[in-house]
Amino acid sequence: MSLFRKRIRTPFALTIVLTMVLAACASSETTPDTTPPTHATTPATNAVPQLEATSIRLATSPPEFDTITDAKWIELLEEAGIEVETFEFETSPDTVRAVASGAGDLVNSSPLAIMQYIEASGGGLTVIAVELLKTDYYLMAPPDVASVAALEGQIVGISTPGDISDSLTRVLFEEAGVDLSTVEFAQIGGTSARIAALSEGQISAGAAHAADGLAAQEEFGLVPLARYADYIPDYAQRFLAASPEWLEANPVLAQLVVDKLLEAQRWAQDNKDEYIALSEELVEGISPEIRSEVYDLFAQEGFFSVNGGLATIEPTADVERRQGNLPEDFGADNSWIDPSYVESFLERNGMY
Repeated sequence: MSLFRKRIRTPFALTIVLTMVLAACASSETTPDTTPPTHATTPATNAVPQLEATSIRLATSPPEFDTITDAKWIELLEEAGIEVETFEFETSPDTVRAVASGAGDLVNSSPLAIMQYIEASGGGLTVIAVELLKTDYYLMAPPDVASVAALEGQIVGISTPGDISDSLTRVLFEEAGVDLSTVEFAQIGGTSARIAALSEGQISAGAAHAADGLAAQEEFGLVPLARYADYIPDYAQRFLAASPEWLEANPVLAQLVVDKLLEAQRWAQDNKDEYIALSEELVEGISPEIRSEVYDLFAQEGFFSVNGGLATIEPTADVERRQGNLPEDFGADNSWIDPSYVESFLERNGMY
């Protein structure tokens, strides 16, 4: 059985359509293989609550070594009888647009785009879990760039304004004492595009996910100047969010989605060989040595969200407030977060 029942790599034309829609608007029942979640009203007969639907549409990013848990998550959902249709986007703002336009039910993506949409829409999304508790980015550069400080006056590649590669690179530079006014940020694309631009000498630095960055070090001689988590330790790399309307209409299904997400995170923490084997099916161009090294980084330094990651949401938002990417009063009432799905999972399964 395919790990991704339907995978749609969204073409540019669809991205434009989704953007236009956002601008214009500003099944058979199956019993889940969990005990009754607290969100559902259990009948007096003590019957297990029934799922409201047996399919979901997930807006996310293409598979990378740091998101192998997504594939396991989808596999677990399929085993529970849920058909998962994935829409893959290179940038996090596009994943948010997909859900905002009605083309997706859930978005699993970088935090800033999700939080900015929540702010702009007055609460159009609700964060229900966290997938990665830290960012695995390395700042990569050619060997002639000696340090982060040497990037003043240089061109640095990002994915797109408002993406995590943009926001956190600015934070890293500020922490390292780099004058941001001297740096030119060039919109290049995702990790692979930034590595290509670096190898061709088009930019002087760019963020890369750990496995891709270390692979580029082997292949192109690029140098990891800094690890983002050393400068920004309390920033989650991915939020899971859905519209309040979808959550209200699908409380049992939403609980199952979160349950399987956290089961996948615990699987990753406990199963190095299986994680690496699955990564080999989905992500090419990384040596076994690098796969092992980066997995150990994730497992030993607490990247996997084995307990749902609720404690990382506020520190992540605070980083963006301090950067001016969100208003200072953003999310003060926490109405944009629903912790009950994670709390229900922990009540039934315990802390890891």
